Amino acid sequence: HRARLPLEIYPVSAGVKGGLAGGVAMAVLAMLYGILSGHGIWYPINLLSVGFFPGIRTTEQIAAFHASSLILATMIHLVTSLLVGLLYGVALPMFPRHPILFGGVIAPILWSGLLHSVLDVINPVMNQRIDWPWFVISQIAFGVVAGIVVSRQERIATWQPLPLAVREGMEVQEAPDEKGGDRR
Repeated sequence: HRARLPLEIYPVSAGVKGGLAGGVAMAVLAMLYGILSGHGIWYPINLLSVGFFPGIRTTEQIAAFHASSLILATMIHLVTSLLVGLLYGVALPMFPRHPILFGGVIAPILWSGLLHSVLDVINPVMNQRIDWPWFVISQIAFGVVAGIVVSRQERIATWQPLPLAVREGMEVQEAPDEKGGDRR
């Protein structure tokens, strides 16, 4: 039995588009959390980057506007969203029947569990102040939006159905057919 690899894949641009769209959805939910929690719109933004700024520790400091924190948090969020979007572009063809189940539920829960286990080392202040249910909801929103955007992109055929010699780039001579003539 040979491995059944995807016969079609998404282009890299699909992962980029999915990551950006999912990142916007997650950012909107994070800012909505900041407003609904009473901490303000800057709270979730600063919370993402507060590990890099040891002087910012109190809730009032985290809730205030800091230009350097905004720039750093934007870069962290953008790079992470793009990388996860690219991961979705690679992974979703392996789940062709249920891309939203994988992208919208399984991957966000796995990612949230991974972050929950290492966040104390990465960003202790964020670990102390994060609202995990809201965070998981934001991750699921990212996954659903990114999964939808990626799965709606046009797929590119792989070389899987081609003979092994063609896939390996070998130049082979056509074998004659049974009657001794050339096979066309």
